[in-house]
Amino acid sequence: MPTLDLNILPIHRLNGQDLAELPGLLALTPPRKTARGREKDSLILYLMLAGNATFAAAEIDTLNRKAATTFYQSAGPLTSAMRKAAESINAALLERNLSTTGRGLYALGFLVLAVVREEQCTLLLCGPTHAIRVSDGKAKHIHDMALSGKGLGSSQSIQSYLAQVDLRANDLLVLCGKFPRDWEADLLGERPNTSLEASYRKLTLTKGDLHAALIHSQNGPGIITVLHADVGSARQIKSLPASAPPVLAAAETSAVGQSTEDFFSATQHSLQKESENQQPSISNDGEAQPQVQSPAASDQSHTSTQENRPISASPTTITEEELDELADFAAHMIQPSAYAIPPQPPQESLPSTFQEEKLSTPPSSSVAAAPRSFPPSIPRAKPTETPIEMAPEIEEEAIEEELDEELLTEDEEEETSTPNRLSSLLAAWKGFSLFTRPKGEPAPKPSAHAEATRQMAKVMVGGIQSGRRVNERLGVFLSRFIPRLLPGVESRRKQPPMLFLPTYALVFIAIIIPLLVSVTGWVVFAKYGLNERYHELYQNALTTNAQASSETDPTRQRDELIKVIDYADKAIEYRETDEANLLRSEAQAKLDLLMGVVRLEFIPAFANGLNNITKISRIAASESDLYMLDAEKGSILHATFTGRSLELDTTFSCQPGMYAGYQVEALVDLLALPKINAVSATVLGIDATGQLLYCAPGQVPQAIPLPALPNTNWGRVTSFALDAGNLYVLDASARSIWVFVGKDSAFLDSPYFYFGNQIPNSIDNAIDLAVSGDDLYLLHEDGHLSTCTFSRIAETPTRCADPVNFQDPYPAHQDINLFAQADFTQLSLTAPPNSVILLLDSENRKVFRFTPRALELQNQVTGHAGKGNPFKPGPISAMTVSPNYVLYLAIDNQVYFATNLP
Repeated sequence: MPTLDLNILPIHRLNGQDLAELPGLLALTPPRKTARGREKDSLILYLMLAGNATFAAAEIDTLNRKAATTFYQSAGPLTSAMRKAAESINAALLERNLSTTGRGLYALGFLVLAVVREEQCTLLLCGPTHAIRVSDGKAKHIHDMALSGKGLGSSQSIQSYLAQVDLRANDLLVLCGKFPRDWEADLLGERPNTSLEASYRKLTLTKGDLHAALIHSQNGPGIITVLHADVGSARQIKSLPASAPPVLAAAETSAVGQSTEDFFSATQHSLQKESENQQPSISNDGEAQPQVQSPAASDQSHTSTQENRPISASPTTITEEELDELADFAAHMIQPSAYAIPPQPPQESLPSTFQEEKLSTPPSSSVAAAPRSFPPSIPRAKPTETPIEMAPEIEEEAIEEELDEELLTEDEEEETSTPNRLSSLLAAWKGFSLFTRPKGEPAPKPSAHAEATRQMAKVMVGGIQSGRRVNERLGVFLSRFIPRLLPGVESRRKQPPMLFLPTYALVFIAIIIPLLVSVTGWVVFAKYGLNERYHELYQNALTTNAQASSETDPTRQRDELIKVIDYADKAIEYRETDEANLLRSEAQAKLDLLMGVVRLEFIPAFANGLNNITKISRIAASESDLYMLDAEKGSILHATFTGRSLELDTTFSCQPGMYAGYQVEALVDLLALPKINAVSATVLGIDATGQLLYCAPGQVPQAIPLPALPNTNWGRVTSFALDAGNLYVLDASARSIWVFVGKDSAFLDSPYFYFGNQIPNSIDNAIDLAVSGDDLYLLHEDGHLSTCTFSRIAETPTRCADPVNFQDPYPAHQDINLFAQADFTQLSLTAPPNSVILLLDSENRKVFRFTPRALELQNQVTGHAGKGNPFKPGPISAMTVSPNYVLYLAIDNQVYFATNLP
């Protein structure tokens, strides 16, 4: 079980506004039902979309959840499951991009997958993404553009960068698609603060848009908590006046040692308390002034009342920058500014527009109900001074007269509400944006922002005028044109009747004309549009192919050849030509030579597959016969090889049941027997309890149990192998391998234990074995291989190596871990003299060939690429090689074979 709790806090700022939610962030603990190997993996998906195509938050969440489902349903190595999750997002984005190519829309996905298993975190980065781990005052930056590629959705294949870090309690992990420059000092400097609250406050001080996720680890049972910042409180903190610093300091102090949610709630509570402490007082001139209560007085408010002191009339002057911000605030806010509220004169002395705005505002019960604070540098109005003076910022009366003259007509009086509203808003804005000034003081010069606002108002009026003129002209045209379409109007107007066409002619025109237009448009597009796109892609393929030929570095040459194949495939989609197919074939052949891939011609063994069979789990073959194990029923099927195909033997019987008093359960493995044996059988099966079942065409199956084990019982038989007449049986649950010495395929003597004092550590998860002489090979469920060498000398024990490393001699693989990307599920050995080890990569549908003992990669065997691919969709479930080197592969209920195995 995991030993760390994860607290995740998103950072999301868009267009200067902080948001609580982060689309593209998903964190999950392992569900109840997962594939083998995913039971202890907690998954965190971080997806950031770039480009000009828009995605709704629900669509991004659907992409993430589909990828998470793919991850938890993928068995085998962890990196393989992570790549499958990334490929599911890549396929969805690629399909979306291809469908919007004609409109010029695209989207690229920047993805970070973080899988936490106990105290180890495995990261997969696609695109120019970043991951930063902060631990014990040291930061590690994980980022490599060359390996992670440009993002998902750009091609059918993905580039990914894999890394592993150790997580301990109080570590901080940051995932982001775009790394702000200011964060280099905050995260990558010496001894950064790893507290989640402090890191959030420090990182959000950066200007510009932000898109990241903070992950903080704590000791616990493995719970993942996604926190949300209180962005409303953050905005409130930013809008406080100069008296706010004591509140902020108190909030920071009270947040120490609390959770993130407690921190934000404590900050908001402190702000509310500070606003309550600011009570108004009435000065001698009858004017309301705010009063700030000190923290000491707040603590003693239950015993005594502090004397109110009015704020000094000459405080510190406001700076020019703050005055500009106040001007912007007044120009953009619809409600009156809190920094300039003049005294209210009698109702009849105000302009009409200001009176309308005042009537629309709810009346205040008292002066103390709406305390206001304003910068001391702005002069305050006195009751004895002159009433409000309106600066000539917008000529309201001229605008109204122009609207009345040009926009109003006699039969459109009901539409005058829109200009009137505009005039009211302009007048209200004029009243709100002005400050009062004492009598005799010169009017302030209009700011650049006010000038821009006046110009915008004029543009709005001109736009309304132009729109009304266009509507009038269009209405006159339609009023004259539409009646001509109605029957009978011409006769009422004493005009000659229109040309009359019969109904069938009208129907013919309604069908043929759209059809002709559609066909013509398609022909033109096919002749010019498709050809242009084809020639563009084909030229890109030629250019890239020439660049690949000039490369000397195998890795760069590999990348260029992959681009050539991608361009050629896209060109063939628009137009299939011999030149494009030839270019693709040449590029594929060069790429296969670099990667060590051998492509064989695989032929389907059965025309329509095997009826009533859902999946074949194991297969075994002789020179002329093929035996298949039905995974669902646990029975064996038989087919004979005819040279170009296989013929199913419907009379063959080899299935679980009661035979001569022995109960045989569902079979778990099978072997093809030599032609000469004691029971005249051709195939041997074994169930999980150690019962052997001998079968042959035209014979009744014979059940013979294996001899009893010395001093123990069978746990569960996993697999078995036959070498030099001896039977090797793997019991993974009991951590043992038993060897039965046979005679003519009959096993009557008690077995001996294969291991000495040394047993492979991970033998309990072994899934297959193969034996050649004294060398034994074990394949484990996570894909790694272990080997043992049997010692026939009593003084020298049997030694094992777990795991063993594969050798890769191909230079084009130097920047990728080819074996970590594979999903090995079965193991086999070919017969001498050309004895090699075969490992089945079921997901990628390849067979890896290794030399014995050295385990050096020879090549990878698979089918033809592109349209020549013979395999049906799905992973390969079983593999075997006959003594005459015929390779058989099974996918679901179909078997494919190739006769030219190297």
